[in-house]
Amino acid sequence: MTVLSFHVVIQLVLAIGMLASLVFYAIGYFGARSFFTGARQANELPRDDANLPGVTVLKPLKGLDIDLYENLSTFCRQDYPKFQIVFGVADPHDPAVAVVHRLQRFHPSVRIDLVIDGRVYGTNYKVSNLHNMYRVAAHEILVIADSDIRVGSDYLRRIVAPLDDPEVGVVTCLYRAVNTGGLPTLVESLFINTDFAPMVLVARVVEKPSYAFGATMALRRTTLDTIGGFLPLANYLADDYFLGHRIAKCGYCLALSDLVVETVLAVGSWRRLLDHQLRWARTYRNCRPGGYFGSILTHGTLWASLNLLYNHFSAGACLAAALVYAIRIGVASTIANRYIHAPLRWREALLVPVKDLFVSAIWALCFLGDTVRWSGHEFRVLKDGQMVRISAPGDAAPELVPFPASPEHDHHVASV
Repeated sequence: MTVLSFHVVIQLVLAIGMLASLVFYAIGYFGARSFFTGARQANELPRDDANLPGVTVLKPLKGLDIDLYENLSTFCRQDYPKFQIVFGVADPHDPAVAVVHRLQRFHPSVRIDLVIDGRVYGTNYKVSNLHNMYRVAAHEILVIADSDIRVGSDYLRRIVAPLDDPEVGVVTCLYRAVNTGGLPTLVESLFINTDFAPMVLVARVVEKPSYAFGATMALRRTTLDTIGGFLPLANYLADDYFLGHRIAKCGYCLALSDLVVETVLAVGSWRRLLDHQLRWARTYRNCRPGGYFGSILTHGTLWASLNLLYNHFSAGACLAAALVYAIRIGVASTIANRYIHAPLRWREALLVPVKDLFVSAIWALCFLGDTVRWSGHEFRVLKDGQMVRISAPGDAAPELVPFPASPEHDHHVASV
């Protein structure tokens, strides 16, 4: 290959990267506008609340997340006639236990159950917790929500409404990040508010949804039982993805609610930010390897910056970069502010291209290993999505209960 042809190839690759990114931004914007406009019109239709089904909310807990009491309190203040909240911990000395007892005292009208059960069925300890909690669920409709999620009083009414359609197997929703302070937390909040939501909205335009998001999942217990309950997911890193995927394989539709919940972030350190981002990237790569590899074509900031460097900041390269940066910031700000209601101030918006380059670096680092850190433990992720715990010297892994678990063991349950 001659020097000239090599130069042409490089220019072509850079041009394709920038053009593909602009197309991605455009689909994200029009996808958001179409989805939320249509959802608002649907929500304006009259809805009969007289026969709302009972709902059990499953909330696995471990430790004290920032603002944990206030986050959990929002679930207790639901404008919904009949619901139960089940909290689950593995350790009776977990500080989250005291938070649940406080909730029981201050919300006596709400049925709040606490399951304390340390039995482990696989390397995904959250799934073990959910399985232990599931046995005390009192209602047909289940809502699974992470501990750092904060919701409005209409949350249950809106998230269970699509289940009126018998063809819908699971309902999930987008989430926006609440930044509680610190630069690492700001970077992660920008990732959630300017990357995650647009990716979901683009995917909704170009493919049929076949996965769910762990921030919130609503489904019928009969549907969960159809896929074998929680235990088949006990060794998978992306339990939310595989739960949705298994339900979709059974012929059900997966619905994306127009509801947007809040996730309250407190990353704390750059190391934790790196761990979070690598875990997310390796989860994505493992579940959808082709999509993850191709996602580099949507990294417009990277392509525009490489084009600047390769062409030595020529006038044309500067003009192209300015166009890409401006469209990237404009679309990200519009989706964040107008559609998912995650306020993005101009100073934060100007940091979006810097954050984008960090995300591009994570994309590359993702291919340099197959380990993730989660909740203080390290795991190796296998090609089929299952995890194997990597134990440090002196760090004993918890003893696994034989699969399937015997049903005769009693749970330790405190309820009101």
